[in-house]
Amino acid sequence: MNTKDEVKALWKLCFDDSDEFTDLYFRMRYKDEINRVVREGGRVVSALQMIPYPMTFCGGVIPVSYISGACTHPACRKRGVMRRLLEETHRYMYEEGVLLALLIPAEERLFGYYARSGYVPAFGYAMERVQADGLCPSPEYKVEVCECPDAEHYRYFDSHVRMRRSCILHTMEDWEVIMADMRLSDARLLVACEAGRIVGMAFAVMNGDTLYIKELLTDTDAARDSLLYEAAYIYKVQTMVCFLPSSAGTLYRGMARVIHAEKMLRIFARNYPEVECYIHVEGDEAIAENNGYYTLKGGVCRRGRMAEKEYRYYTPHGLTRFLLEAEHSYMSLMLD
Repeated sequence: MNTKDEVKALWKLCFDDSDEFTDLYFRMRYKDEINRVVREGGRVVSALQMIPYPMTFCGGVIPVSYISGACTHPACRKRGVMRRLLEETHRYMYEEGVLLALLIPAEERLFGYYARSGYVPAFGYAMERVQADGLCPSPEYKVEVCECPDAEHYRYFDSHVRMRRSCILHTMEDWEVIMADMRLSDARLLVACEAGRIVGMAFAVMNGDTLYIKELLTDTDAARDSLLYEAAYIYKVQTMVCFLPSSAGTLYRGMARVIHAEKMLRIFARNYPEVECYIHVEGDEAIAENNGYYTLKGGVCRRGRMAEKEYRYYTPHGLTRFLLEAEHSYMSLMLD
């Protein structure tokens, strides 16, 4: 049995995913080069995958890594195996030039577990309940279910997601994975057009008795209403729930951890030249290079301690919160 088969077997043991989804994941997303494992007695007892993503942040795009499929064999839990694997993974990410790590805890209780490795809740969102009878669809827009999305659909999607100030982007390769997962879960991509030009998209899926709009991208309010009205008609519902970016910080989809403190602080300082602060990072056991003194002033970040200045102490946990809270980061369509 090769590593891929071992990891797949461990995945099936640890997660409740369907065979169809598991097969899709290991066919389209898993790669040996992004996989990291712990072996004991010659067998894989813990594993995770580091999926690379681009992310808009502070006016640019940075390389981040999404930790997926983190799991440990039930017989080997509560011995620090995953904690050790995460530390090794963070070290590897740093050496590979990744600036930020992110993940989505499989259960609510795991938010506390990942916090011990420097992660903080991030990627806030809101759930808006929409009534179909309150919508104002426009006859100017033609709304259809898109059965075969092409490059034009991806370009529209990508261009609109990039407008968000801090958001996980999806490559064309990842777009194809999303489309395959949607077909598997009987989700639908609704597209609104005006004179043959795309003006909006809605990613809709029924879960139990509730229709969820997992992503909504439109050029106008009328296109938004037209998409949602058509979704309600197709699924025969009067109410739907839309996932939207939010700065309120009450609901979080995932967590994040700074991997390269100096590079992140340099980008942050350049984007916020009016900020003057003195930071002392300590407690990063996985990436010792992150520990130290940083001065942010006049759009520049410098390392080293300045005499007679009071430095504020940050752990990796606190530094991540400091960097992300002003940006209101968002993620969607992560196969969660």
